[in-house]
Amino acid sequence: MNTSFYIFDATYESFGELVLGNSRKGPVLVNYWSPGAGPCLKLWPVLEKLANEYAGRFLLVNVNTDKYAGLARDHGVNSVPTVKLFRDEKAVDVIHGAHSEAAFRALIDRYVARPSDAAVVEAVTLYQRGDTARALRLLEQVAGADPGNRRIAITHAKLLFQEGDYAQAEQLLRSLPGQLQKQEEVGALLVHLGFVRTAQGAPGLEDLERAIAENPEDLEARYQLSAIKLLEDDYESAMQQLLEIIRRDRDFHEGVGYKGMMAIFTMLGKDSELAQRYRQRMLDLAG
Repeated sequence: MNTSFYIFDATYESFGELVLGNSRKGPVLVNYWSPGAGPCLKLWPVLEKLANEYAGRFLLVNVNTDKYAGLARDHGVNSVPTVKLFRDEKAVDVIHGAHSEAAFRALIDRYVARPSDAAVVEAVTLYQRGDTARALRLLEQVAGADPGNRRIAITHAKLLFQEGDYAQAEQLLRSLPGQLQKQEEVGALLVHLGFVRTAQGAPGLEDLERAIAENPEDLEARYQLSAIKLLEDDYESAMQQLLEIIRRDRDFHEGVGYKGMMAIFTMLGKDSELAQRYRQRMLDLAG
């Protein structure tokens, strides 16, 4: 299926560099397809057209699932066509089935470089230099000039969070499309904002610890205690309470135990020994 400089066919040996390696430089769209599936053949001209039109602003990598079933299985692909967008070695978005050209264009546009990205970089630089007012003002201006660039809102929300303007940060994130809110980075920040609100309205530590000692099933107290511990950067204590919430009621507050754990894992980073230890404890609970 490789017909241009921007389209590649992956093998077991080349997938790591073609997809994961290149995703550190820019977006990589991976098309999981089968020669015997009609929808895949219908979708192919759309993806080929977009790859050539964007001329290298993203790469298109095809995975023939008949030949390389292991690559599909390793990335949770159970049906074709499935198209996943990789960035920084992770699948950050997905479309199942042969959707319209407009749907794929919208997906790609969320991640390819845009002229307004330079202003976002400038705003972050200003903020790091201590010029907070100019940084936030620049982000407001560029958002008006390019409302389609969702990275502006995400960066703006992060800076507002750092400044303690939690309400406006959450408002910006909630204004994003639902699919973007499910992204790991955005989802973790939204969960963190939820912890902040919970900690602000929580009783004192002694009251919470007493409530839990008297009633271990008091999940609200456990959630409030985890929020306070998280804001104190006591990640292990926060995860201990979240793990107990998962153990007792996985659906409590729409799965806040699981969501909270995943958000903390993101904050700690994939190489954190503490995150790995508690990830294993979650797996033990699931088993």
